[in-house]
Amino acid sequence: MGNMLSPENIIADLQSRWGNAVITDATELDYFATDVYSQGEPLLAVLRPTDAKQLAAAVAELTAAGVVVIARGGGMSYTSGYLATQQPTVLVDTSGLDKVVDINIEDAYVLVEAGVTWQALQQALDAKGVRTPYFGPMSGSHATVGGALSQGSVFHGSARYGSSADSVLGLEVVTAAGEILRTGSAASGNATPFFRWHGPDLTGVFLGDCGMLGIKVRASLRLLPKHSHIDYLSWQFERADQLMGAMGALARAGLASETAAFDPSLSQIRMRRASLSSDVKSLGNVIKKGGLLQGLKLVTKGRDFLDPDLFTLHITLEGDSAGEIAARVEKARKLVAAFGHEVENSVPKVMAANPFAAKNAMLGSAGERWAPIHAIVPHSRSTELFNALQTLFAAEKPTMDAHGLFIGTLMTTVGAQATLIEPCIYWPDSHNAFHVRTVDADHLAKIGCPGENMASRAAADALKRKIADTMRAHGAANFQIGKFYTYREGRDPVALALLDAIKQQLDPKGLMNPGVLS
Repeated sequence: MGNMLSPENIIADLQSRWGNAVITDATELDYFATDVYSQGEPLLAVLRPTDAKQLAAAVAELTAAGVVVIARGGGMSYTSGYLATQQPTVLVDTSGLDKVVDINIEDAYVLVEAGVTWQALQQALDAKGVRTPYFGPMSGSHATVGGALSQGSVFHGSARYGSSADSVLGLEVVTAAGEILRTGSAASGNATPFFRWHGPDLTGVFLGDCGMLGIKVRASLRLLPKHSHIDYLSWQFERADQLMGAMGALARAGLASETAAFDPSLSQIRMRRASLSSDVKSLGNVIKKGGLLQGLKLVTKGRDFLDPDLFTLHITLEGDSAGEIAARVEKARKLVAAFGHEVENSVPKVMAANPFAAKNAMLGSAGERWAPIHAIVPHSRSTELFNALQTLFAAEKPTMDAHGLFIGTLMTTVGAQATLIEPCIYWPDSHNAFHVRTVDADHLAKIGCPGENMASRAAADALKRKIADTMRAHGAANFQIGKFYTYREGRDPVALALLDAIKQQLDPKGLMNPGVLS
C-alpha cells in the first residue's frame, strides 16, 4: 500500500501512455463538468478510452487509489447524471468507444460499443435494411447507446416498442475492480449475445442504474426489418382529458410508433421558433424522405393550420404493406374521433424527417434556459396529474411572472401502459459551457443570450423541485433519475437491501458515480 501512486501521479502515468486521450486542460474540464442544467464539482481529469480492456485497467488503478469514476455518454443529461459531487473525480468520456461491432442479420441482433450515437447506429443499420425497435431520443445526434441504457430513454419507436431498455439483449460492463462483466447469453461460455434470458435477468440490473454499478462498454440490441410503409396523423383537442383519452386508446391498440403531444403553451413556444416554410434543413429532409410534393405542401401550409389555444397530438404509424398501414390509419382515426378533430399532418412529417434535431431546442426562442421535468404514469392517472400540475402552476404564477419563467408541456406514450408528461421550464439566464459547445453557433447567434440572472435561476430550481414532488405524489416513475429525482425514499426496503448488496459486491468503496439513485 505504501507504494500506491497518488491520483495526480496515476493521471500523469496514464497521460504518458494514452497521450491526448487523457484530458487535463482547464477549459475542457470545465465543459465536461457541466450538463444541460447545472455544473458539478471540478474534475481531476477526463479519460477517453478506445478499448474496454484499456478502460478496465485504468478504472482498477483509480478506484484502488480512492478516486471516484463517472461515465459520460453524449452529455444530454439535465439531472446531474454524470456531474461530480466530490473530489477527486475522473470522468470517462465514452465517445471513443464508438464502433458498431457486428450487425448480425441472421440472428437479429446488433452489437455496439457504448459510445455509439443513436444517429450513427441508425445510419449503419439503414444500409442493411434493419433497425432496433427503439432507435433513440430526439437528441440522438449526441445521445449515445450507453447513456440511454444507463439513464433510461424514450421517443423514437417508444409508443409501439417501449423504452431503450426494452430493446436490450445483453451488456458488457466494467466494474469498479476493473473486471469486465457480461450479461445475457454471452455470459454462457461460448454463446453469442443473441438472447437476454439464461437464468436471472442480470442485464436488467444495469439498465437505468445511472452508472452506479459500472461503466457500460458494449450492448447487444434486438433488430427488426425496417417497416416498408409509413403514414402520419395529427389532431387537436379542446381539453386535456380528451387528449389523454386519445393517447391511451392509441397506446392500448399499439397503433403508433411515435406519439408527441403539446399543450397550448408548448404549441405557442414552438410557433415562436422559425416557421416550417423558412426552415431549409427541415424542408430538405422532408423532400428527401417524402418527395417534392410533401415539401411543397409544407411551404404552402406551414404551421398556420394549428390553433395555438388547443392541445395537439401527432403520431407516426408504420406497417409492412399498403394494406396494413391503411388499416392502422383507419383504426386510429376511429379511436380518436370521439375525442378531437383531425388536422393537417405536417408536424409529424417534419419530426420523422428530422428525427435527431433536438439539440437546438435546449434553449428558448429568445435564448432562454430550458429544464424538462417528466413523470411516467398509467393512463388512468394522466389527466389527474396534468390537472394537479396546472394547479401548481397557477399557484406559482406570481413568482413565475416576477422572474420571467414560463412553461410548456410535452406528452408521449411508452408502450401500451404508460403516459409520459414533461413540463419544460424556460427562464432568462446565461448559457453554460455545454450550451455554447452543443447548440449550433448560427442558432446561438440568432436567438441571443439573456445574460446571467441568478434570481430567475433560483426560482426555476425551486419550481423544478415542486413539480417533481407533485409528480411523486401521484405515483410517477422516472427516467434519468440521476441526482435529481427521488429514488430511495418510500421504496420497498427488501428491494433496496438487494440493490445495496449488489452495489457492495460490485463497488465496495462506493466510487462509481456516488450520489445517483439517492
